[in-house]
Amino acid sequence: MKLALVGDLSGTAGPDCMGGTYDVASLASALARRGHDVRIHTASQNTSEATLGEIAGEFAVAPIPVEPSEFAEVDTVMPAIGEVARHLVGEWESHAPDVVHCYGWTYGMAAQLAARRKPTPTVQTFHGLATTARRHCGPESNSETAIQLETLLVKNATVVTAACTDDLREVIRMGCPRARASVLPAGIDVEDFDVVGTCAPRDDARQRIVALARDFSPHQGFGQLIRVLPSLPAAELVLIATNAADDIDAQRALGLASHIGVAGRVHLVNAVDEREVAALLRSADVVACPAPYDAHAEAALRAMACGAAVVAPESGGPRDAVVSEVTGLLVPPGSAEALNRALRSLLSQKVLRQGMGLAGRARARSRYSWDRVATDAEVAYQAAVRVEGMATASR
Repeated sequence: MKLALVGDLSGTAGPDCMGGTYDVASLASALARRGHDVRIHTASQNTSEATLGEIAGEFAVAPIPVEPSEFAEVDTVMPAIGEVARHLVGEWESHAPDVVHCYGWTYGMAAQLAARRKPTPTVQTFHGLATTARRHCGPESNSETAIQLETLLVKNATVVTAACTDDLREVIRMGCPRARASVLPAGIDVEDFDVVGTCAPRDDARQRIVALARDFSPHQGFGQLIRVLPSLPAAELVLIATNAADDIDAQRALGLASHIGVAGRVHLVNAVDEREVAALLRSADVVACPAPYDAHAEAALRAMACGAAVVAPESGGPRDAVVSEVTGLLVPPGSAEALNRALRSLLSQKVLRQGMGLAGRARARSRYSWDRVATDAEVAYQAAVRVEGMATASR
């Protein structure tokens, strides 16, 4: 197939990144390895992975002539949509795709407009749904505009994919027929995140809980982990933010640790380099996934791929990725008591932790490698072509 992937390459949170982003370049590489002609249309600066993929001839990157900053806020996105759509129509005059795969509602709006002007089946993927994020993170996590736009895109796309089963149910509730909706999870680079590799230094006199989230902001759930630490006197807690962290949020977390008397056992790390993240995950006795809403199970999958037992909320992506009692433990979101019990249980059972780590690694590699995700994407593309064909025939 000729595939046009329209989305962000930076991996940074924009107005439509509710709980994580898809790695568009990694999916493009996996699709190219399966023989597809892949072109990425993006306004973001090329990441190193995308640049390498283009140089290697795996796929092409077609820049959209819009400043990436215009896609950063709702107020600046709206005027750019029409301009981007016109650009895509021009691009597809010379390189017409069989399917357009658009990510998020900013790129989705432009891509759906362009696909309507030059009839092409569309697959709409969301980074995470605003309605689900609001349910778990509060009304301040997103705007009414985002919810309205997502509903519009769901109804107009040929096929819709959601990051997890919880989001799939939400997409169907928005009005997408079940036959046109499916789960397309984000993948994991099983070469970078593996049991083999550097292990971060640690104090062997203490057990280590590593917690991973996008940043140190309160809605990521680090505060709850800090509050249960007094009941785990033999453990230290390493909090990792994978995006550029806000100093105010970091100081707030440290202030909480100091207030409850565990500051000496809490360490904050801003680790944007994936090798550093992997090394810290390998050093863990248990990895906690504190965010109440993570559509992609990014933290859980990275930990599982590194062979760590995980404790994660029973919602969103972790509900799909973590097999409870096999690869880790699932706890009700927001329940400090259940989180405490799960951590105590795993920290006290080394053999159980090791077994869960082995099972988690096998599951991450078999179900969430990018090659496996690419096969799921192909199913969605084929469905889009089939639905569009039936719609054309009925006109």
